[in-house]
Amino acid sequence: MTTTQTTPVDDRTRRTREQAATIHVGDRIRFTGDPSTRWWTVRARDERFIIATRQAAFEPGGTLRYTVVDLTGWTHRYNGVGPGVVRSSLNTLGGGWDLGPEGEGCDEILAELQAGRFELSVRRVLHVDGITRKEAGPMITTTAVVEVTEDVPA
Repeated sequence: MTTTQTTPVDDRTRRTREQAATIHVGDRIRFTGDPSTRWWTVRARDERFIIATRQAAFEPGGTLRYTVVDLTGWTHRYNGVGPGVVRSSLNTLGGGWDLGPEGEGCDEILAELQAGRFELSVRRVLHVDGITRKEAGPMITTTAVVEVTEDVPA
């Protein structure tokens, strides 16, 4: 007889999954317990993964850093993280992925994860205790027009 051992879902994991259910592409998110006050922008997602980006600190504008949230979560503990919902970069050399300034490439990350060709890095994994969501609003663009006039001697 074969038995399957399952890890019960704790309240924190259940709450995090409920919070994630309301998150849509374009929304801004923050992770509970993350000391940074900067928001991540959700670029791609499915039932299991959320891929989000933000401007990389101390890098030229448009250089993005990404994170992938695994909502299925881990049933085991590794590197002091788990079980439960986790986030990390991909298990690539350096964790990098070629992203465009508007998050181009995040759909590719999602497709690679869905196909099983990549997985999350266990070396850079972080526990997700909760997610705060800021709904995507209309893009507001402001343009300043400066008129320069010179007095031209006659």
